[in-house]
Amino acid sequence: MDARLLDVIIGVAGFIILTVLLAVLPLVMKEAVGAAYLIAIVVFILFLAIAGYKVNEQIA
Repeated sequence: MDARLLDVIIGVAGFIILTVLLAVLPLVMKEAVGAAYLIAIVVFILFLAIAGYKVNEQIA
């Protein structure tokens, strides 16, 4: 698969994951809303980092 297309797919998937986590985690973690937002952002960053690493590994 073309690396540019894969990057776009990963970006869209990451955005969807971030949006879902930002909507759901604060509802689930009512006593720690701030922590829920931080967890959502950390999961988003980790998803993009791991996906980018895998794409670079696949290309090389």
